[in-house]
Amino acid sequence: MKQKKVAIIIAACNQGELLDKCLDSIEKKTDYKEYKIFFIDDSGTGNLSKRVKKNFKKIETIVTSGYTGFSEVFNKGIKMALKNYNPDYILLLNDDTKMIQKNWLEEMIKVGESDERIGILGCQLIYPNRSLQNVGGHISGWAITQISKFKKGEILDVDHIMGAFFMIKREVIDKIGLLDEIYNPYLLEETDYCLRAKKKGFLIKTVTSIKVIHEKSHSINAIEDKGKLFVRFKNDIVFSTRHLSTKNALFRIFVYLPILAVLEKKKDTDKLKLENFKLRKHFLRNLCSLTLAFGVSLKNLNKIKGSSLEK
Repeated sequence: MKQKKVAIIIAACNQGELLDKCLDSIEKKTDYKEYKIFFIDDSGTGNLSKRVKKNFKKIETIVTSGYTGFSEVFNKGIKMALKNYNPDYILLLNDDTKMIQKNWLEEMIKVGESDERIGILGCQLIYPNRSLQNVGGHISGWAITQISKFKKGEILDVDHIMGAFFMIKREVIDKIGLLDEIYNPYLLEETDYCLRAKKKGFLIKTVTSIKVIHEKSHSINAIEDKGKLFVRFKNDIVFSTRHLSTKNALFRIFVYLPILAVLEKKKDTDKLKLENFKLRKHFLRNLCSLTLAFGVSLKNLNKIKGSSLEK
């Protein structure tokens, strides 16, 4: 039987060494034959593209004007892959990931082909020390939850998965379009896409037997910078308005987000209980960022209510 074609799309704006490790791991740890890598150099200089062409063969590249944002840069890659390769699956992959199992792609396709309703697939993302990082989760009321316990090798039915390893079946793109660039520069665009797909009848699955290393910070406080916090708040307001019930959206926007601005988890793994939180160092600055996000969101309310990319 002919193998399904997979386009692997990777974008980077810096981190040349991590990018090399990612590409090298794909090259050495992939038994599957029918795949092609598309790389988007988002540095604005073209230096990463030159580096990739020098060190790796048969990789198509695009050079952007620089720091485009997750949704926009990966949409460019998707369009290039559809035009030049006509794939059956598209894998959006972070440049700081590393493959460790040679059967990873074969197994992902096997699960994807097991049910025509499956539209998006994720894997078990792990930290470099091999501890669990993310296998996706569910939307429960106002909360975006993560699964922390599952059986070995279990295929999980989820509402959302992390964008670091995000495999999309071609039929999903044909039906709902591309990532929504309203979430630029990053955050919640993949969760939005998952829920858009589910609304069209597609299933989201996590293949826990496949583990991929992701060089993500252990700390939930990696977004302390006020500019990043503004993006965090702005995108959360967009997401909540679009995908949650009125009651849950109001709670998340006007109760949860202010608490998030003032308090932080003592540990990334802590549950959402008051005793597991402490006061943030720059909580007043964070509240200013939240207020600004409220203002921007109110100004763009009509745009927020609808996805211009959804077919």
